[in-house]
Amino acid sequence: MKLLITGVDWPTETFLTNLICGLLDNGLQITIATANKPSESWLSRTDFEWLPTPAWEGGMPLRLIRLGCMAIRFGLRNRDDLILFSRYLPNRISLKKRLRFWNRLLPFARRRWDVIYFPWNSAAIGYLPLFEMGIPVLISCRGSQINIAPHNPMRADIRQGLKETFERATAVHCVSKAIQREAEGLGLKTDHSRVIYPAVAPNFFSPSASRERDQTYGIVTTGTLIWPKGYEYALLAIRQLVDRALPVRFNIIGDGPERQRLLYTVHDLGLQDHVHMHGSLTPEQVRDQLQAADVFLLSSLSEGISNAVLEAMACGLPIVTTDCGGMREAVTHGVEGYVVPTRDPQSMAEALARLWKSPDLRRRMGTASRNRVLAEFDIADQIVRFRDLLLSVRDQGDIV
Repeated sequence: MKLLITGVDWPTETFLTNLICGLLDNGLQITIATANKPSESWLSRTDFEWLPTPAWEGGMPLRLIRLGCMAIRFGLRNRDDLILFSRYLPNRISLKKRLRFWNRLLPFARRRWDVIYFPWNSAAIGYLPLFEMGIPVLISCRGSQINIAPHNPMRADIRQGLKETFERATAVHCVSKAIQREAEGLGLKTDHSRVIYPAVAPNFFSPSASRERDQTYGIVTTGTLIWPKGYEYALLAIRQLVDRALPVRFNIIGDGPERQRLLYTVHDLGLQDHVHMHGSLTPEQVRDQLQAADVFLLSSLSEGISNAVLEAMACGLPIVTTDCGGMREAVTHGVEGYVVPTRDPQSMAEALARLWKSPDLRRRMGTASRNRVLAEFDIADQIVRFRDLLLSVRDQGDIV
């Protein structure tokens, strides 16, 4: 089976890299369409191919030369694809936008795969002309592109894009039942969708064999520094714990456009001695931070199901999470941790304080977290389910 994955950056997110590796190991041949060239360790595989999709950047002469070379290589030998793609080219459009359109699509002309997979809704919308190629399409619905972006008045176009791609896709994968329900309100038909939960590798993310504990209360969180992650509410909760004289160390792992604003917030709240922003870390470094922590805190306003939470659960941590997206499908309140309202630092602080007071409760919930991952969120099981879904998409059979 030949699978095209497009609409991604490379290197891509850890969860997607793990999925790609698993599918390759299960006999699929995968083409990655991306601007950045993968490493030789990837390109040396006979079942993996890189399709260069150059970004529209550089001086105009360089862009035109690059576009001309692609036209000769991909487009002129298969005019049928050019005709199909041109249906999406508006009549009244500037020359610059017209050239950008062809720069985006020419690499796919003259090529055929068994299935096209878009890991993000925005990718499916951005590459809508590829639906004209007559190849079965699978789309993933993950989080904010379903439960935030469509409600933004500045992005009214995304609602129409979601509706059209849902109608034209062979199947739609949802990361949680909550996301599936929200997508149905945006035009998704239930019989065209399947829920497959995110997953982690529990052999990699695992509890430390020997934890060295001190008197510090280690709280950790992981994620891109963007406003839907709700970090300001987490910082307000940490301030409350400090005011209660708890010896808190809050480790924030990740980077993003909100970094500077969060640094100001840390300073304004007087938390410089308690909050440590580590930036982006390798998976091994993330695991080390998780293994050294006492509790994982997720303060998000929007999620599908957080991979970061699953990694922490696999490492045997109790979880304090906001009640957003499908998080209740991963964390049962009072079992693996606590589920609190969004935008509620008081409830976050109460849950964190309760866990601080009882090491036995932390251990019990941490064990429940690890067992939950082993039972429901093991990547080996997810890869098998995803492979089966892709095969049914290829055959365009009953996917439910």
